[in-house]
Amino acid sequence: MAVKRIIYVITLLAAIAAFIVANNGITLFMVVCLFALPHISLVMMLLASRSVQFDLSVRDSCIRGGTLQLAMRASVRPRFCVGCVKVIVAIENTTFHKTEYKSFIIKDLSYAQHVFDYNGADSGRICVKCDAVKLIDLFGIFSIKMKCPVFAEAIVSPMLYEDVVVNMGDNGSDTVFGDTALPKKGGDITEVFNVRDYAAGDPPNAVHWKLSGKFGILKSKEFGATDDRRTLILVDMSRNKFGTSASDEQLNGVLDVTVSISNALKSVGYYHSVGWFDDGEFQSSEVSDGDTFVRTVGKLMSVKVNDGNEENMFYLSRTAECAVFTKIIFVSAFVNYEEFKEVSNAEITAIEIGDEFGITNDQGVRVISIPHDNILDALTASNI
Repeated sequence: MAVKRIIYVITLLAAIAAFIVANNGITLFMVVCLFALPHISLVMMLLASRSVQFDLSVRDSCIRGGTLQLAMRASVRPRFCVGCVKVIVAIENTTFHKTEYKSFIIKDLSYAQHVFDYNGADSGRICVKCDAVKLIDLFGIFSIKMKCPVFAEAIVSPMLYEDVVVNMGDNGSDTVFGDTALPKKGGDITEVFNVRDYAAGDPPNAVHWKLSGKFGILKSKEFGATDDRRTLILVDMSRNKFGTSASDEQLNGVLDVTVSISNALKSVGYYHSVGWFDDGEFQSSEVSDGDTFVRTVGKLMSVKVNDGNEENMFYLSRTAECAVFTKIIFVSAFVNYEEFKEVSNAEITAIEIGDEFGITNDQGVRVISIPHDNILDALTASNI
């Protein structure tokens, strides 16, 4: 449009110069027509703007690296008043706090569907908002801008590495490395882990009335943890932590590793939970089959990249939800043993998404370093 405007201005100046030199009716007519052109176009577009119809929809989801399709429809009446429509949309990734502005031209204004492809570099929840609709005249020189409050949402899911194998042992009481684990304290009222003297604050359903009558003092039951809720994949989407900063590639890798491990557990019928921190608050979602896996991935995409809170694990250790987990697979761009001191009731495997591959043991915590650009090979070599 800018080029056409320059051409228009040059043509207008040339007509004015010709009129000054020739001073005849033909050159005067040309100058008048050129001066009237924008005013006529403006009146025609104002008439058409009263009947504009526009609709925007987005494909529900795609895998990162795939194509997220944007479907648009536009129409005006009378059709001859407008040459085409230029749609400007803001594509916001709410997970990574990124916004891109894209422009699309729709020439067929019959309200037929036009599909445009968008490829994003990051996983996350996508909100596509129509920033403006511009009506452009027949010559592509002049336009009027209209606000259009239309939006649609979609999800760009993380990369799923389906060849990942997680070794949970012969049964749910084994660790992720196949070693037998002792029963742990949890929240399953159908499994009694221990019986102790009653303490102020114990809930009534924890009182063991039969033993209390036998010993003459109140006894309380401590409940165990069920196998289907013993494993937690804990996601940390912190960008800045412990004096270092994570790149977008690392944070995307955190999501990739999380969903790949969850899918591997789901594939062998192992019930587990995926948890994350949302503004410091712990949230989780259980995975037991394909449907719950899809719903969990959808919920996980609502997590936003944050600056980082080194006290998240401290608060997690004091929640009732944490007590039922005997195994935690911690996935983050940062791993520091100090975070895990408070979580003493669970075995911890920490997966750090960085630039190099390596496996170490830090005071009982197995730390697996995985390069963000070679996740599948590193996960396979880690024997998780």
